[in-house]
Amino acid sequence: MNVCVFGLWHLGCVTAACLADMGINVKGLDFDEIVVSELNKGKAPLYEPGLNELITKNLSKSIKFTNSKEDALKDADFLWITFDTPVDDEDNADVEYVLNAVGELFEYFNENLKVIVSSQMPVGSTEKLRDLYKAHSGKDAVFCCSPENLRLGKAIDIFTNPDRIVIGARHNEKELVESLFIKISPNLLWMNVESAEMTKHAINAFLATSAVFANEIASLCEYVGADAKEVEKGLKSEQRIGNKAYVAPSGAIAGGTLNRDIVFLNKLADRYDYPAALFKGVSLSNNLHKMWAKNKLEQKLGNLRDKKIGILGLTYKVGTDTLRRSLAVEICREIALDGAIIVAYDPAVKNIDDEYGDFISLAGHIANVFENADSVILCTEWPDFKTCLNDSCIERMHNKILIDCNGFMFENAQQYKDKINYVTFGRK
Repeated sequence: MNVCVFGLWHLGCVTAACLADMGINVKGLDFDEIVVSELNKGKAPLYEPGLNELITKNLSKSIKFTNSKEDALKDADFLWITFDTPVDDEDNADVEYVLNAVGELFEYFNENLKVIVSSQMPVGSTEKLRDLYKAHSGKDAVFCCSPENLRLGKAIDIFTNPDRIVIGARHNEKELVESLFIKISPNLLWMNVESAEMTKHAINAFLATSAVFANEIASLCEYVGADAKEVEKGLKSEQRIGNKAYVAPSGAIAGGTLNRDIVFLNKLADRYDYPAALFKGVSLSNNLHKMWAKNKLEQKLGNLRDKKIGILGLTYKVGTDTLRRSLAVEICREIALDGAIIVAYDPAVKNIDDEYGDFISLAGHIANVFENADSVILCTEWPDFKTCLNDSCIERMHNKILIDCNGFMFENAQQYKDKINYVTFGRK
């Protein structure tokens, strides 16, 4: 069985490496020559635990990376489209970028090729690709949809041990693609193509709505003396909600993954003149919550001009080195616009691009973040930060204010409650 995985960022690299480790012959295709060159040396374009090792393990056996369309598709049984669909700062996805990229491959399709679409695109995109191919070639081809279900930092385990795999396919095409998916999991959930695409929208929208709901509850807790973490326990103990519910008070949703589907659904509602008040409210509430840390800074310090603000954690989440669309970076950008001086430390970030270097300086050690700081904000919850607060750090600070967006350091901070002004989300 030969599989071409097209689009080699997070989703594509994980998909290619995991399939190869299952003994499937994989060719990873990307138009970026630098990305391909580095992957052939065993180095993925972004950090994911275990990914480089998995690629290196299979390079001499079942995986190869190329930017040649002809080479990648010459003997392919499957084309797996795995672009991380680009989004702008308003969470609008550049769907045409993906459609155009796939269109460049049409002339290399063989008559037995089956196409799997996992890129995060609006409902209707898979059939649009089918129609584009038919218009190009005059032929029909198998196009099915299997929405991606990965999470940064846990992607390999989730790909190889999924709860289930959602697959959207036409009834007469199910057997043609089953042989590949059954190698990954015996638990295959079949539906029509549009239902599979809508399922992805629905899952992410549900998670986004749950997170925004929890944050609004937590914001009200601050006013009345309730503890949002205790309320979370109460929610999860309710049988109709459950222990895995996405109801923890936390930072605003960032990164584009969940927000992208909220935007998709809002646009879909607008197309059919349906009000969709809930989804519009999710976006509004989340955008307001992004300013929580900045609002707390201003309450404590007033004008932020020339105030030194330390930042613990910059990445989008723990287990990755990705900065793009990180809430921590958004907070830095906003307070920098008000004149704050920002020094940040993140164990996964050794260098910083000019895009962020204009307003963020990197510290070489956690202690440097506290040096003469008017406030320190804990953003990304790396394990090293959980117990990093001590007398030495507090003594280094100018104004002794610690803002903990998610209460990650709560227990550690209680030891120093008489020495530092500790502010966390969802507690008075």
